[in-house]
Amino acid sequence: MGLTEYECPACGGAMEFSAQAQMLSCPYCDTKIKVADYKAPRKEEQDKDAKADSNEWKPEELDGMVVYSCQSCGGEIIASENEGSLTCPFCSNNVVVKEKFAGDLKPDYVIPFKHDKKAAMKAYADFVKGKFLLPKVFYEQNHIDKIRGIYIPYWLFDATIDADYVFDATKVRTWSDSDYHYTETKHYEVTRSGTEKFKHVPHDASKEMPDDLMESIEPFDFGEAVPFNGGYLAGYLANRYDVSVEDTEAHVLERMKHSVDADIKNTVSHYSSSIVRRDDQNVSGVSHKYALYPVWLLNTTFKGKPYLFAMNGQTAKFVGNLPTSLPKAFALFLGSSAGFTLLSIIIWFLFLR
Repeated sequence: MGLTEYECPACGGAMEFSAQAQMLSCPYCDTKIKVADYKAPRKEEQDKDAKADSNEWKPEELDGMVVYSCQSCGGEIIASENEGSLTCPFCSNNVVVKEKFAGDLKPDYVIPFKHDKKAAMKAYADFVKGKFLLPKVFYEQNHIDKIRGIYIPYWLFDATIDADYVFDATKVRTWSDSDYHYTETKHYEVTRSGTEKFKHVPHDASKEMPDDLMESIEPFDFGEAVPFNGGYLAGYLANRYDVSVEDTEAHVLERMKHSVDADIKNTVSHYSSSIVRRDDQNVSGVSHKYALYPVWLLNTTFKGKPYLFAMNGQTAKFVGNLPTSLPKAFALFLGSSAGFTLLSIIIWFLFLR
């Protein structure tokens, strides 16, 4: 299995991609190298030891996992079949498995991380700040079980939609004189036609990631995407896609159609009422690309239930679901009830007695 290791050419330390510097950086000697300029200190070669070590494991012991051998220390790295960027647990060397991102598996683009782990923890603190009903334990950062910077695989779709709509609309006018109240209703047939072109509409291509969570951290700015280079993955996890483009296309096209539908309906908002009589949408020019997008994932548990938070590693948008503290909710209910009762007594005493 071909492994690419990002060793510092100056001191041999494990280099990682720096979100601040947008370069490969060595945390030991502060050497910085542009991703495109990096050259491994030693020639990359097929890791024969990895295959040998893998044969020592029984298939039932691996259970969908793969064993690699670190070229720096010889330690065994065990990872899932879809992981393509790893860190050796023994020497902390950052490794990219070339085969996971080669041929048809090679991404067309990658958006590098712009926010680091410290920024993700700050975003979490800001997210829970001021939420009275949140259990106290969630305010403690050490309650986070795991925080990971991961490049999530995405399919990016382009398409063109031609739309033709017909509406039954009305305009209503009312007025009165000394004798009568009048209502005038005018009926209209309203037609709308238009074309919208969509580019790089994303859909995550990982079975592990909840689709609603990944859509919630959108949008990503594709203007900052760069051609794929494994150096951007150094120091982060990265998964190859395990959801086919065919399995995601229908959902993405439906999102596009909803956008067209909303845009066209907004053009008839100056009528008193409008009802769609006919709507035709024709989709053409569908194409796709494959990209890796940066995401911070934070995992925690509360009373045995897992909670997952995500932050867009490019824009720092933070999302997630939070539990409610029942004692705080009950206290709020009692406080609200007492306040309402007191207010009622005051009103009765001042105005009604």
